[in-house]
Amino acid sequence: MLSDLRFAFRTLSRTPLVTLVAILSLALGIGGNTAMFSLLDQILLRGLPVPQPGELVALTANGPAAGVIPPTTPTMPIPSSVIPCFGI
Repeated sequence: MLSDLRFAFRTLSRTPLVTLVAILSLALGIGGNTAMFSLLDQILLRGLPVPQPGELVALTANGPAAGVIPPTTPTMPIPSSVIPCFGI
C-alpha cells in the first residue's frame, strides 16, 4: 500500500497543472457541499432553538407608521403638512 501511495504522488508530481486543477475541483466541491448541508441542516432538519417554535409569529408594519414614506410622483404634489418647517 505504501508503494501505491508513492506511485500516486510520483504520477501527480509529473503533471502539476492537472494536479492543481484536480485539487481545486475537490476543494470547491467539498466546500460547496459542506455549505449547502449546513444551510439545509439549519433550515429544514433542526428546529428553532426556542421552547415552542410552533407558537412564533412575525409582526410587520407597512406605511408611514413604520417609518416608510410612500414614494411621490411629479403628478402628486406633496402636501405642506408633510414637509417639516425647520424655522424657515
